[in-house]
Amino acid sequence: MTKNFATIYASPNDAIALEQKFFLKEEGTRGVLAVPLAADFLFTLPGGSVNFSQPIESSPHRSGRHHTNIIKQKTNTEWSLPTFFNIDTTLGAVSLAEIDPAMRLLWKALMGKEATAGSTLVYTSEDPPTVTMSIYENGDLWAIQSPGAFVESNNASFPGDGQAQSEWAGMAKTAYTVGIGNSTIDNSGGNVFTVGAGEGDRFPVGALVMILDADGVTRLESTDTTPRLVTSVTGPAVTLDGAAIVGAGTDTYLAYYEPEEPHVAINDPQTGLQGSITIVGLGSADCVRSATLNMVNNHEAQDFCYGEEGLGGRLFTPGGRFTAELGLELNLNHDLVEFLNRIRDFVGEDITLILGDATGRHMQITVPKSIFPVPEISVPDTGTIPVSFTGNAYQTTLDAADEVTVSFL
Repeated sequence: MTKNFATIYASPNDAIALEQKFFLKEEGTRGVLAVPLAADFLFTLPGGSVNFSQPIESSPHRSGRHHTNIIKQKTNTEWSLPTFFNIDTTLGAVSLAEIDPAMRLLWKALMGKEATAGSTLVYTSEDPPTVTMSIYENGDLWAIQSPGAFVESNNASFPGDGQAQSEWAGMAKTAYTVGIGNSTIDNSGGNVFTVGAGEGDRFPVGALVMILDADGVTRLESTDTTPRLVTSVTGPAVTLDGAAIVGAGTDTYLAYYEPEEPHVAINDPQTGLQGSITIVGLGSADCVRSATLNMVNNHEAQDFCYGEEGLGGRLFTPGGRFTAELGLELNLNHDLVEFLNRIRDFVGEDITLILGDATGRHMQITVPKSIFPVPEISVPDTGTIPVSFTGNAYQTTLDAADEVTVSFL
């Protein structure tokens, strides 16, 4: 269904939550909006968002009983994206198209290194992350464009009685909230697009926009793939970068940028109904109730640069240790008694998790050395006795950087 911006503009309704869409694109220059295409669409679950804030406090100057002014603090932009593990299991030969480009970008920004030897995707923490991306959160009446975004953490859950999910989170340089405006004059011959009275405030400086014909669908000035940058706003006059506007007509629309439909994405979620978790030294017949893996980059956000309202300079530095916390839940039995006694010696456990059909297209997570503290055992009133383990992943040898390896095979 083609999006009609004229219909959306004319609608008296409030914004609709189900119109939310996300697009992710790797940036060529940190903090500069990159232009996504249809293939950069990311399937997300409810709850994803880009949140911009700037705390303020009343000025401490003494001027009597009444407040006079405010003091602004640094801006803060955080984002989160909950997703399924969408893997194209219909592919025959091994292909890099097994997961979406937007998902590949998230994994690379989290782990640091993407290897494609043998046309298999392998992600490791061998190299510090350097990637920043532009995140576009598009609705119907509105959109949020966020440059300079980077991944801080990923929390993946693999329940035995539910859906495998992943929660991505991070920070960004800033966020622009953009709307839709209508013009009833010919804006040709210059770089100023004049929208309706009061509508200029819908277009913040720094945002990317496109020009549409009166039908609300046809994109003019090649803004379907080359959107214009808002450089200044004065009342209803929105100044755009690039060449002078040509032949825009007398009834046109200015709107936030969105890649043309159809938006392309893999819709083949792997839910954990197929897969396996192998713990070396533990009986192969043992049932793993659930597993979780929480990976955190511990980046140092550069929110201390003089003269910058928010993140500045290089935006972030991988200044902290990469950490990976692994959680497992199993039932108490003969084998687990052996396991409990073994981990008292803090032996590194070799664990492999497979999501999907191991004989076909699937995801594999390898944690070759996970050390667990001895857990408490709580006995329920009835039924089996679940035991929860929470430990950290470590590299097997100095400089191996192999705490966690994520592969798509």
